[in-house]
Amino acid sequence: MFGDSIIWYLFLGGGGAGATAVLAACDLLFAHRSRLGRSDRLAWTDELSRPLFARGYLAATVALVLGALCLLFELGRPERFLYVLALPTASVLTFGSYVLAATIVCAAALGGVALFGSARTPVVLVRTLEWAALALGLATTAYTGVLLAQIGFVPLWGSPFLPALFTCSSLSVGVACAMAAALPDARRAPRLLRALARADSVVIAVEALVLTAYLASAAFGSGQAEAVEAFLFGPGMWFFWIGFVACALALPLALDFSYTGCGRVALAAAAVPLVLAGGFFLRYCIVNVPWT
Repeated sequence: MFGDSIIWYLFLGGGGAGATAVLAACDLLFAHRSRLGRSDRLAWTDELSRPLFARGYLAATVALVLGALCLLFELGRPERFLYVLALPTASVLTFGSYVLAATIVCAAALGGVALFGSARTPVVLVRTLEWAALALGLATTAYTGVLLAQIGFVPLWGSPFLPALFTCSSLSVGVACAMAAALPDARRAPRLLRALARADSVVIAVEALVLTAYLASAAFGSGQAEAVEAFLFGPGMWFFWIGFVACALALPLALDFSYTGCGRVALAAAAVPLVLAGGFFLRYCIVNVPWT
C-alpha cells in the first residue's frame, strides 16, 4: 500500500519531533540551574550547553524537513500538501500538516536562538517558543500513530495503543539525538549525558510496556490473534525481533545502565545508533509486516 518513503516520513518526522520536544523540555526544566544561579538566564548562554542545543535543534530541523519531503514524495503531487494548508478541513491529515509545519518553524527558530542569541534575547520569547515546541513536538509524535489508527483497515493499525507506541519510540529517538549532540562535551559535562541516559532508560521501559499492551490488546481484546502471530513470527519476524526489540529496547537499555554505572562514554555512544535503527525498524514492521 505505502512505499518506503512513508516509512522514512514516520521515522524522520517522529524522531525530529521527539528531539524537538526533548530539547525544549531540557531547557525548560534546567534553565534555572545556570552557573550564575539566575532564573532568567538562558541555558545556552553557557558555553557548554549552547553547542548542545545548536547541534540538537539543527538535527531535529533537518529530520523534520526531510520527513516532510518524504511525505510529499509519497503523495506524488506536492501541491496536495499546499492545498491542505490553504484550504483546511476538519481532518487528521489537515491537523497533522499544520502541526508538522509549526514544529519545523519552532525547531528552526530555537536553533537560530542557540546559534545567534545572546543574553539580550527576550526570555519570554524563548520560553514561549520552547513551550510551543514541546506541545507541538508531542502532538507530531502521536499524530503519525493516530493517522494509521484512523486508516485502520490493516490489522494492528486500529489499536488505541499505536499512537502511544509511536510517541514513546519518537521520544526515545529524541533522547538519542540529544545524547548524540551532548557526546562532544561528554568529558566536560558528564552529568548531562548521564541524565539523558537515565531518561532514555525510563522511556525504553515505558515503550516496552506499551508494546506489550499493544500486542496483548490486539490478540485478546480485538480478536486479531492471527495478525499478531504473523507480526511476531511471520516472514518479517527478524525485522521485529532483531531490528526493533534488540536494537531499540534490549541493547540500548543494557548500554544505558552500564554507562550510568561505570561512566564510559563509548557505551552511551554505542546506544545512539541502535536506538535510531530500532526506531526505523518499528515503523518498517508496523507498515510492512502485516502485509507479508
